[in-house]
Amino acid sequence: MLAATYYDGSSTRRHPVGLEVRDGHLLIDGNGVQRRIPVGEVDFGEAVEGAPRSISLPGGGCCEVHDNAALSHLLATAGIGESLVVRIQRRWHWALGAFIVVVASAAAAYLWGLPALAQQLAPHVPPLVARTLSDAALAQLDRGVLRPSRLPPARQEEIRRQAAALLTPQQTPPWRLHFRQAPRLGPNALALPGGDIIILDQLVELLGDERQIQAVVAHEVGHLAHHHAMRRLIQDATLSLVLAAWFGDVSSAAVATSGKLLQSGYSREAEIEADAYAASRMALRYGTVEPIVEVLKKLDKHAPAPGNSLFASHPDAATRIAAVRRLQQ
Repeated sequence: MLAATYYDGSSTRRHPVGLEVRDGHLLIDGNGVQRRIPVGEVDFGEAVEGAPRSISLPGGGCCEVHDNAALSHLLATAGIGESLVVRIQRRWHWALGAFIVVVASAAAAYLWGLPALAQQLAPHVPPLVARTLSDAALAQLDRGVLRPSRLPPARQEEIRRQAAALLTPQQTPPWRLHFRQAPRLGPNALALPGGDIIILDQLVELLGDERQIQAVVAHEVGHLAHHHAMRRLIQDATLSLVLAAWFGDVSSAAVATSGKLLQSGYSREAEIEADAYAASRMALRYGTVEPIVEVLKKLDKHAPAPGNSLFASHPDAATRIAAVRRLQQ
């Protein structure tokens, strides 16, 4: 019989025993220990170089075997083979193949599965939830980077009136236009998931032309129509949860970096979609998309860095201009 050490699972007492496999059963025999267990109920564990092999028994007991080679011979003689996982681990090409499958599956979920999930879920988020998120985001921005607008109230109302004439309620999602200033952000605009659109004074001053300002508002409404902000929130939240579960306490840096990369990739696609939305509205009302082209040219001159880097949130101006002009052909 094969020498082993038996633990009953209820105490730390060691029992020297002998092991034998006979008639489909594992026999354990020693001083004060006699057990006969069907092999189907026994977990024979995995051999680890330099360590005893642990055999898990039903009821919480276990046996430790120091002679791994002898145990492997005993199991082989009894017709008990190693598990598929163990066999794969011992063959480097199988292990490499399994690793590649895991990486490919994770990449597919990251690049296609997560965006598809967000695209399906975003339109079904209750309006009250989206509005609550927007109110909280706007309040946080007002406490941080945003300051009250210096545009005269009459000028703000004129921009709202012209934008409303371009974007009729029957054709657009609900939206509300706010004006703020933020010198650190430069000429910019953004749309929050609940329908709030923020236009910065610096952007109004840079553009000047009324049709160009309308094009910007239409672009931001395009983000709302495609639920881009809500999709990004769903993507970021899902990614954070998955990485937190995977990496635990060390996931903070991974979440920040991966979330930024993911957000950048989707934002480039979102900008093209929002451009197309604005172009369709401008072409319908004015018969031209040139105001959008002029906006992109002006913003490109004020861009802090080229728009085609890994962390860029917008595609380069030339790509966007070409896409907009193709819509009018």
